[in-house]
Amino acid sequence: MRISQRKLHKPRHDNGDFNKLKNSSSIVHKTSGVPLYVQVRETLRGEYSQLPPRTAIPTELELIERFGVSRITLRKAVDDLVIDGLLERRQGKGTFTSIPKLTHELNAISSWTEQLRALGYNPRTAQRICTEISPPRRVAHALGLETAEKVIMLRRTRLVGEEPLSLMTNYIPSRLVPNFSQESEAAESLYELLERRYSLVPERAVDTVETRSATDEEAATLCIEPWSPILVVTRLSFLGDGSPLELATAISRGDRYQYRVTLHGRARVDRTD
Repeated sequence: MRISQRKLHKPRHDNGDFNKLKNSSSIVHKTSGVPLYVQVRETLRGEYSQLPPRTAIPTELELIERFGVSRITLRKAVDDLVIDGLLERRQGKGTFTSIPKLTHELNAISSWTEQLRALGYNPRTAQRICTEISPPRRVAHALGLETAEKVIMLRRTRLVGEEPLSLMTNYIPSRLVPNFSQESEAAESLYELLERRYSLVPERAVDTVETRSATDEEAATLCIEPWSPILVVTRLSFLGDGSPLELATAISRGDRYQYRVTLHGRARVDRTD
């Protein structure tokens, strides 16, 4: 799973950066044949793409006065930039330049930590819980466990800088990882630890991606509003002999993450007609 490089920034709540854009064109050509909202949109796109994330943009009235267009025209231009992901609206606060999302490429088995390190980030863990439990029924079924078998549950809040991005829960059969709690205390990358300490390497994995609204607990952990959209990826990984290694769930902020799958070739379908 590869993550495209996107930088995270602290909030900016002033319009000081717009002083650098004073010379940008504010002229729309009503006889050019190009819709006015397109002219406004592309002018704003060129300006806002130069600004740091979380920079507040001028108010609707200021932009209407600047371009000399109607409210409907201005809103259409800004709406398009919101849809494109360049801007985001915050209720009661205004419109801001967006933080680009981290894009996960679902085409290889790799850990969250490994990919972020490769991009120059220093990911870290908060609120770490590691304990041995009797697994929930769905976990036992997925991992093919016998009735009395137990699992290690590792739950972590993953951060970049000071910003929580994901809540991860991993279940591993206890028999595969003796003394795991002690061994994992200082480890950031689970896959690196499994390979280095236990010689366990996932050779195959099945990822299931879905979206839903965050629960109150998830929202509080990820510092987002209750019922905000989240991405949920459930991974079942297997060893080379086909036996299950781990069941993991990664709950990530919908405003910071997106997943992308690259497909090659057209599937061949046998036809009988």
